[in-house]
Amino acid sequence: MKIRAVVLDAVGGPVRVDTLDLAEPREGEVLIRMRAAGVCHSDQHVITGRHSADLPCVLGHEGAGEVAAVGAGVETVRAGNRVALNWLPSCKACFYCSRGQEHLCREVVGSLWPGFMTDGSSRLSRNGEMIRHYSGVSTWAEYMVVAQECCVTLHDDVPFEVAALIGCAVATGVGAARYRGDVGPGDRVAVVGAGGVGLSVIMGAALAGAERIIAVDREATKRDLAASLGATDFVEANEGADGDAIGHSIDRVLELTGGRGADVVFEAIGNTRLQQEWIRGVRPGGALVLVGIPGNDETTPFNSAELSRQSKTVKGSYYAETDAGRSIDDLCGAYLEGRLPVDRLISGRYCIDDVQHAIDAMLSGSDGRTVITFD
Repeated sequence: MKIRAVVLDAVGGPVRVDTLDLAEPREGEVLIRMRAAGVCHSDQHVITGRHSADLPCVLGHEGAGEVAAVGAGVETVRAGNRVALNWLPSCKACFYCSRGQEHLCREVVGSLWPGFMTDGSSRLSRNGEMIRHYSGVSTWAEYMVVAQECCVTLHDDVPFEVAALIGCAVATGVGAARYRGDVGPGDRVAVVGAGGVGLSVIMGAALAGAERIIAVDREATKRDLAASLGATDFVEANEGADGDAIGHSIDRVLELTGGRGADVVFEAIGNTRLQQEWIRGVRPGGALVLVGIPGNDETTPFNSAELSRQSKTVKGSYYAETDAGRSIDDLCGAYLEGRLPVDRLISGRYCIDDVQHAIDAMLSGSDGRTVITFD
């Protein structure tokens, strides 16, 4: 079938909406009619080359839609089902899965991440040229073929755009708060960066009962949005008198936490300088959780003597930090119960032809999360 999709042909872009050929789903595969897709910094990092991907490919990794058809042997979904897409499915049987670390499983994604289906081939082409799938789901398209393992069935009352965001940004942020930050009642946390993931960390910390949730961001326009999602305080990371915006922000968090520092600081941008300096905002015995992912060749130096003497911990946090499919299902349930206001994250809706405007809105940093809708 012919579809319209957002293709990246070379690092640096531009991205363009092109007409592609999409082959029918094969064994174990599902044809999805996309209904909503999130616009994430990870997609932009592929465009700039900060994160690597095999090109040309169809971008997008946050999405939800309807099952239009299934291939042979598909047992988990059927035509007409509403689904969220999970770009990190797990095998449930390997070393990591058996230890409850499904987010570290590489058995299924080993073939998906290079841009292929599980049989090592692509369903996408343009004038006979193979086009790769991004993260196994390529959600910036009208239709897409995915592995059945990537499909998480949705309740009828979960909006597609909400499910799309839960499928990456929300699962990542809430998972960081719950499973890596171990946030609980009475904790005081700081969230550095109030983008889609940072705002989701705030929701996760509120869900976990944190006493004080301090949002830190350069954009003062994020204050009300962060508060609506659970933040108790907002620190505007603007330039101080001496130009040290980071230092002044850390000092303000220290003031708000009795001079000790936060129990947990979440760095949700992926900036190595922020990661290095914000260790000072962590109280002795506390933790710095790295949620944002820098470029593959970037490193962050830490003073190991300080870490040892003050018993501070630095933790990496990846995606949902648990079984992603189960996490998506649980978070959709929390949304339906009114405990996770994901819909407040959505600040703009764009059609596929306006994808660059959606990317620009995301990059402006002044709003929540932008989504592409397909009607």
